[in-house]
Amino acid sequence: MLRKSLMVDHIYLSLLPKDRHRCKWIANMVVLQCFFVYAGAISIIYCFWSPQRAYFEYDKLVRIMYLFDYESCGYALDSARSIANLRLPNDTTGYSYILPIEWKPAEVTVSTRLSAKTRKYIEFSVVVHVIWMFVAIALRCVARHSTNVRLLKLTLLFFLCTNIFVVFFDISMAIVYIAHIQQSLSKGMILRYSGWSVDIQVSDPNDFAGWLPLAACFSWLRGIFILFWNILCCKLIYNMRCRMKRREIRRKIMQRTNLPIPEPDPTAENDRAVLYYRTGEHIPDTHLLRSNQRSSSSVNF
Repeated sequence: MLRKSLMVDHIYLSLLPKDRHRCKWIANMVVLQCFFVYAGAISIIYCFWSPQRAYFEYDKLVRIMYLFDYESCGYALDSARSIANLRLPNDTTGYSYILPIEWKPAEVTVSTRLSAKTRKYIEFSVVVHVIWMFVAIALRCVARHSTNVRLLKLTLLFFLCTNIFVVFFDISMAIVYIAHIQQSLSKGMILRYSGWSVDIQVSDPNDFAGWLPLAACFSWLRGIFILFWNILCCKLIYNMRCRMKRREIRRKIMQRTNLPIPEPDPTAENDRAVLYYRTGEHIPDTHLLRSNQRSSSSVNF
């Protein structure tokens, strides 16, 4: 077998060109999502959603329920007036062991502050998206320029873990907000729980207002379509890493099974028991063999 007839099978260990193009688009979509989240978070943190600027009832309700925290924004909310103690006029004269009846009515208090909790969730979400954006930018740069297989695999793994964490974070927050429907079955419940029952009045307090937690859940799920896109990105990144591992394993197996042909070693000089042939001849040169035998016998003598 001639060496020139051997075909070397080249195995591409790095990312394929189509995978590099996919990493570019995935990183662009992540950065775009982060900018939308930053815009919404800035509007909530800097108290843009004031209920005084709203004209529709549902717009006011969603602002006082989630978007506007009056304590953090410095809004002076009027508290509801209530009777602290009420003594009933029962005659207890002459009876030292009979005490007047005291009755405390249910006061309008803020039992749950969903707007304050939303503000904390938004601040934590901003931190998560900052990390996610930097990892996406790193993925774009590494996938475009780097040919280091180890660095590519590490970057893909880190982006995959971050992407999975963001997906689970969105789903968990959606579950938290869907549970708020128990506190917003009617418009009156939203006003009572949020503490705005004095400043804001609605037309019918018994109207169903459970659409607001559903809308909040839908927003945390990124409209569901973007959530499915993020899940698809996790699958694509995972398949890229698997393909790189398969190519690496295939190359190692081929190197172990198909070892390279060793270079020919020169014949040892003291080997005198070998018959030499000239090119194109089939009869050994016995004259050279007899001369070698004479020289060996003389040396032995």
